[in-house]
Amino acid sequence: MNILKNKISIETQPFNIFFSFTVLLGLFLLFTSCEKEVPEEKVFVNIEITKLPDKTTFQLGETPEFTGIEVSDVYTDGTKKANTNFNISWSADIFKRGTTLATVTARERSITFEISFDGDLIDTGLPVVYIDTENQAPVDSKDNYVNATMVIKEDGKKVVENSLRIRGRGNATWTYPKKPYKLKLDNKAGILGMEEEKDWVLLANYCDKTLLRTGIALELSRLMNFPYTVDDRFVEVVLNGEYIGNYQLVEAVEQGSDRVEIPKSGYLFEKDGYYLQEPNYFVSSTGYGYSFKNPDPEEDLTPQQREYIKNYMDEFEAVLGSPTFNDPENGYARFIDIPSFVRWFIFQNILANMDTNVFLVKSDMGGSKVEMGPVWDFEWSVGIGWYEGARPRPANYYVWNSNAFYYDRLLQDPLFKTQIREMWETISITDDILHYIDETAVLLDKSQKLNFKRWDIMNIRVSVGGIPMGSYEKEVECDRRFFIDHMNWLNSEISNY
Repeated sequence: MNILKNKISIETQPFNIFFSFTVLLGLFLLFTSCEKEVPEEKVFVNIEITKLPDKTTFQLGETPEFTGIEVSDVYTDGTKKANTNFNISWSADIFKRGTTLATVTARERSITFEISFDGDLIDTGLPVVYIDTENQAPVDSKDNYVNATMVIKEDGKKVVENSLRIRGRGNATWTYPKKPYKLKLDNKAGILGMEEEKDWVLLANYCDKTLLRTGIALELSRLMNFPYTVDDRFVEVVLNGEYIGNYQLVEAVEQGSDRVEIPKSGYLFEKDGYYLQEPNYFVSSTGYGYSFKNPDPEEDLTPQQREYIKNYMDEFEAVLGSPTFNDPENGYARFIDIPSFVRWFIFQNILANMDTNVFLVKSDMGGSKVEMGPVWDFEWSVGIGWYEGARPRPANYYVWNSNAFYYDRLLQDPLFKTQIREMWETISITDDILHYIDETAVLLDKSQKLNFKRWDIMNIRVSVGGIPMGSYEKEVECDRRFFIDHMNWLNSEISNY
């Protein structure tokens, strides 16, 4: 048995030696391998602009396009790989001149580069009015003028350059984000083919999603042969390096040989809901407040002139309220120019103008009569204003026929209504107005897109305006449809006068 045990011991000894050697060798190799460097894995660390865009300076109002830009991923070993899955954003207002940073974002990393908006406004097909105030002063008052210079360009070429003063204007319209302005040139000048004068107005048309209502009204005034209609041009306006929208540059309503043609001592006055804010006014016996456009209420109007027109209107109102108001010799016809009152009534009803400025004219302190006109203020017309229902609005309604100014009483005179019918029968304006709408909507197409990018109200109801239609094209078609329906309704109504 001992012999067998010794034999096993002798036989297993070489194996034990070999096993031990193998273990030691393995441990040696393990420890020596831990001492060697492990190759570093390539890791993404950032993005890099390897080529700037082809264009980094843009026109005012231009939406940047960053063609040509190249972006790469950067790794820890210094290698780069092209990245085409990135976004570019910028914080600057494209409607203001200046420099800003554009940000490239990819793989939760970002990097910036500089862009600028400068030079002229992008082309919309309209003239551009550039106004720069002295020391870039803001125009934030309706009372105080700011000194400024004005340059007007057509097709990129300078056609007008003037020094002037500018202030705010309007009543409710001054409260809107897009402001209207009054311009007073240092010297008389004709602008864009209009007659020479110092005083001009920039109408904002902020509430009008077609931008057409004032233009439609002025075209209608010309077609109906009002003695004077303000001339107008659609323009773009850039104020102190900022694009502020599509505007209508119009003549101011004032006395003059090329404006309201009355003597310098004649009367141009306005039924004015804001008369208490005016420098000179009077209130008639029935409570209408009137302010003066001419004679100049601060410089030229005398106490005698003021007293005369107040007494004249008081006497007219007294006669109009009397039982014999329509007496052919001693009634209201002694005081007013009936055809002008008839024309004004038809005009406002064609437009369905619910809230207009009322201008009146009297040539002297003698035998002249009061005339209605010129026309002004068309914000709430052509089916818009104080209406909650679907559009186009039902067209079967009058304006200015009851509890409104003097017409509620005048319409009680059969002769006055007969004159409305007779004048109506001479009017043929539907095709001309529809042509104006279609033609002008095409003219304004590029401009309206820029304007409503600047003033994003196409889907917002503003003030007492109608429920938005959702697009410029739908707004235009809605007003067009209302105009046709309303003309048809008026024709059936007035033919029975």
